Amino acid sequence: MRNTIQLTIFRSRPVSPEDSVLTTFFVSNIEEALRWAKEKKFDFLITESAGLCNRCSPHIKDVLAICVIDNLSGVNTPKKIGPMLKLADIVVITKGDIVSQAEREVFAYRVRQVNPRGMIVQINGVTGQGSFYLAKLVEKASTLETLQGATLRFTMPGALCSYCLGERKIGDDKQIGVSKLVNFRGEE
Repeated sequence: MRNTIQLTIFRSRPVSPEDSVLTTFFVSNIEEALRWAKEKKFDFLITESAGLCNRCSPHIKDVLAICVIDNLSGVNTPKKIGPMLKLADIVVITKGDIVSQAEREVFAYRVRQVNPRGMIVQINGVTGQGSFYLAKLVEKASTLETLQGATLRFTMPGALCSYCLGERKIGDDKQIGVSKLVNFRGEE
């Protein structure tokens, strides 16, 4: 019997050209996404929020945060990414098979300068090397029943939604701004 992975992509309808609208979308919908995943009896819920709100990627406190960055992005990239890398629990570095050993080491060193507490995992997407180790780390993540009342690890800077204005608690009563919630049930 083959194991399968169900992939579902939800997107917010854009209401403004600013990325911070998508940040509100992410945080405003995360509790409903967790409920939906539990109803579907998923083993894991992985949300991808990279690039949101000037690349701050709203990590939730006490929830495993992974930042994926590739060796080809340039040795100075780790200094430019911001909280998405700085506050990640695990930093996955990819495309190490395309660069020299020296370049891999310099890049990992630069990542470590930005995030000395994060665990670095080198992954080779072609051979799969490192992916088993990453899977074991993800399996160790804590199980959540709810995110109501959870907080973000940091305040987001865009000033266009309740979270960018300083709110860190998650919940329907905390939502203000211009984005709408995702309808996970397909009801109109």
